Amino acid sequence: MPTGYTPIYRIMKGGIDITDHFNDRTTQIKVELVAGGGEGDRCVIMIDDRDWAVAAVEPGEAIQVYLGYQEIGLAYMGYFNISDVSYLGKPRSIQLTGTSTPFQDLQKSPNIKEFVGKSVGEILSDIAGETGIPLSIAGGLSGEQLQVKNQITSNLHLIHELERQYGAVAKVVDNKLMFVPRDTTSSATGASLPTLVLLPEHFGDWNVRYSGRSDYSGVKTAWYDEADKVRKWVESSAKGVGEGAAGAFTIGKIFKSEAEAKAAGNAKQEAFNRASVFAVFDLAKGDPWIRDTQTLLVDGMRDKINGSYVVDKATHTYIKSTGIRTNLECRAPGNGADFSDRADEDFLKPLPGEPMGAVIPDGTFNGPF
Repeated sequence: MPTGYTPIYRIMKGGIDITDHFNDRTTQIKVELVAGGGEGDRCVIMIDDRDWAVAAVEPGEAIQVYLGYQEIGLAYMGYFNISDVSYLGKPRSIQLTGTSTPFQDLQKSPNIKEFVGKSVGEILSDIAGETGIPLSIAGGLSGEQLQVKNQITSNLHLIHELERQYGAVAKVVDNKLMFVPRDTTSSATGASLPTLVLLPEHFGDWNVRYSGRSDYSGVKTAWYDEADKVRKWVESSAKGVGEGAAGAFTIGKIFKSEAEAKAAGNAKQEAFNRASVFAVFDLAKGDPWIRDTQTLLVDGMRDKINGSYVVDKATHTYIKSTGIRTNLECRAPGNGADFSDRADEDFLKPLPGEPMGAVIPDGTFNGPF
């Protein structure tokens, strides 16, 4: 069983390695990688300021953060804009908080716009161009058409409206706006992504909770047929994972087209499916190569723990005194996928005590983005 991994980190600023500025002072680095839902990735760095000798840091600076092990290499955590700097005591310390989402652009005051006959790709391209960041969107989502979309909110709020309507993950990654399907085993470029297999030896603690509050038999959605001047209904083609004891769920909004109504209904049903299972896994060995949206297959446990999961939030914490810890908040796949059906070459199988980075061929893994 692998032993003796030495935790390390790297901090870059403007292409320059500034890790030496932190090495004697950094007590903790906590990185939260979140699968959209209105939140950006977040990084908090705690610095020992015992003699008040650390130079002041100004909000607005940007850094790139890496975590890993000396014997394997480093996993890229992301590009973070420092949004808050706090000077704390006691003990004397400085807390730097960064987010992946550029506050000054995407989260500014509401815009008033009307998009007529535009696709999701065209709307997001408009927002990305206005913000000055590149857009990467999976092909199928790009072509989804909206007859009319009125904007009276911030750009970030509109992005997440589209995320919910089309069952996507929308977030800023490495200063790029990404919009990709949830629960996917393919990257934005179409490449196959591996599923991580976890056995009992990989876990510290676990908590898997099942809920019947989202057990609907389907989702009904209305749209207005302009030609016939009448409201029509469609039911989601996505199926529920339970018995449907609560009957069908009805979305109150009336959509402009049948295609929009179907997409919204499917996205809602898949959201209910994801909400039916919530699992929290603390790993025995910190593994910073695991990101949000990573697909997991748990095996060797009891029924109701074994199964397929998608990481909704991955939290990696470097602690100077103890090393790296990894906490995973997971959901059931909204599309009901069974990852055990994948071909063997699509699995990553680290040994107990071995992080995922040790079995990734090129030493890097950035998820579907």
